[in-house]
Amino acid sequence: MNKNIYVLPVGFTFREIKYPEPEIPNKDILMKRLKLKKAVVKIGKELKGGTVSQVYEGEMDGTPVVVKHTENTTPENPHEFFIPNDGGNTDAKILKLLNKVAEVKTPKLILHFPKLTTHIMEDVRSDGFQLLSDKIIKKKLPLNTAEHIGRSLANLAKASREWMDFRTNESAQISFYERAAELLVAFPNNLKLYYALEKRFTQYDVDPEKQEKLKRFFVWPDCHPKNMLVNRDGEVVFIDFGRSHWGDQRYMLPNFLAHIVLYALNGYIKRSDAEKFVQKCIKSYRTVETYEDEKVLVEYLATELMHRAHGKYLTGIEKAEYKLLAWQLGMKVFDEKINTVKKFLSVFKKVK
Repeated sequence: MNKNIYVLPVGFTFREIKYPEPEIPNKDILMKRLKLKKAVVKIGKELKGGTVSQVYEGEMDGTPVVVKHTENTTPENPHEFFIPNDGGNTDAKILKLLNKVAEVKTPKLILHFPKLTTHIMEDVRSDGFQLLSDKIIKKKLPLNTAEHIGRSLANLAKASREWMDFRTNESAQISFYERAAELLVAFPNNLKLYYALEKRFTQYDVDPEKQEKLKRFFVWPDCHPKNMLVNRDGEVVFIDFGRSHWGDQRYMLPNFLAHIVLYALNGYIKRSDAEKFVQKCIKSYRTVETYEDEKVLVEYLATELMHRAHGKYLTGIEKAEYKLLAWQLGMKVFDEKINTVKKFLSVFKKVK
C-alpha cells in the first residue's frame, strides 16, 4: 500500500515561467540608449537602495543628477511576485505632479523616457541632503526631522486628493498581500482580522456583507527612511514612488513610524527619543490633516512592524533577539487590542 498517496508533488510555478530578459542590463548600454535620445549623461556608481530599480549618480551638462532605470523584477522565491517595469514610469508621473506642490519637497524631474522606463532627476545631495536611513544606522537620528516629515506626509495626502485617478503599476490588493503576509503567519486562525484590514487598506467597507467601495486616494506605501533624505535643518525630500497605488491614505504615516520603532528596538535609536519622535511626527501631521481613528493608526503600524521585523529590504536588522522584540510588539497590538498611540508607546517602552 502506498502510504504517500495523499502527498502530491509540488512544482514552484515561479521557476517554470520564462521571464523576459533585461532590455538594458547595465549602465554602459543605458548611457548609449540615452545618447540616442539626445541625452548625454555620464553615469557613475550605483547608489544605495534600488530594490526594484537601478539608481545611479550621474552628471549632465556639468550638473550632478540621479539616473533611475527600471527593469522587470522577477520573483526569487514562491512568496514574491512579478513586478513589471512600468513602476519607473509611475514614479516619474508622480514626481511630475509633486514638483508642483510647494509643501512637499521632491527631486526635480529633468527628463523622462517612458519607452526606456528611465528618468533623470536632480541630485539633492548636492544641496546637503542625506538618506535618513544612513543617519539612523549611524545612530544619529536627527530629531528635528519629525515635525517636517509629519507635516510633509500630511501635505502629500492632502494635495494628492486633488489628482485625477490614473493607472499605477500595482494595486492596493497586491501591496497588502505583500505587506500583511506576516500577519497571516502570526494569526493563521484569524482570517477575519486579515480580511478586515485588507478591506480597509484597499478601501472596501469593513463590513464583509456590504462590500461597499469607499473613496480611494493616492497611497505611497514605501514612505520609509530609505526613501527620505534630510538636511541639517530637518527638511525632508521624498523619493521613490514607483510602487504607489490607490487605497487608504491613512497607511502612510504609521508605515513610516513603524520603521522608527523597529530601529529603536534594534538599538539604533534611544527608545525615549523614538517615543518623542513618534509623538512629534503625529502632532505635526495633525496640524494639516486629521487622524482621528488611532486604532487604525496603531494597527497599520503593527502590521508594517511585523512585515519589517526580520529586516526585509532593510540594513542593520540582524540579531534574532531584536527581531523577536519587533515581532512580539506587533502581535501584542492585536492580542491586547491596543487602540491608542499612548497605549502603544507604553507597551513599546516596556517590551523586552
